Amino acid sequence: MALDLPAGKIARRNLVDVDEESNVLEAASQMVKESRGSVIVTRAGKRVGILTERDLLRKVVARGLDPRSTKVKDVMSSPPVSIEHSRPLREAIDLMNRKGVRRMLVTENGSIVGIFTLRDILKHSRVCAHCGKEIRSIIDSQEPEPYIECQCGARYHKRCLETVVNCVSCSRTLVTNVIYPEPSETFSG
Repeated sequence: MALDLPAGKIARRNLVDVDEESNVLEAASQMVKESRGSVIVTRAGKRVGILTERDLLRKVVARGLDPRSTKVKDVMSSPPVSIEHSRPLREAIDLMNRKGVRRMLVTENGSIVGIFTLRDILKHSRVCAHCGKEIRSIIDSQEPEPYIECQCGARYHKRCLETVVNCVSCSRTLVTNVIYPEPSETFSG
């Protein structure tokens, strides 16, 4: 994975906003409607915080608060953990780890313009589902490795597909011709 890639490169820019005066039930409904794990909180049109599923669980549900009467501003995370869009992804990952967050807001000239999650980072890494080793991409290397991607998103080195028939994630048939190694070519042989 290209950890020197700018953090803004993997950020999604289509953010879902909710006003800080909204109640938590409205915000949660918006999250469900938009299939999001978080919403960006605004104050007078300016993005000032984030409300996540984790905030809802820990600050509302676990405390027994009424989501209809609890305001978003009372349970949001503010100021949010963020990074400037041009900073390297490795810095963003380090900051996420140190702050214990799963989502990173991306800023441009001080304004929140994007977001990415741990899942988004994983999507940009290429790891063979069979051998577990990284698949070099054109971004990482002058000689990218050929790979095959299953319909479910699992990726495999082309050479690993010589011994794998079905996807380890979804069991779909990947290849029809399998080359089994001679016993002398294996560790146990």
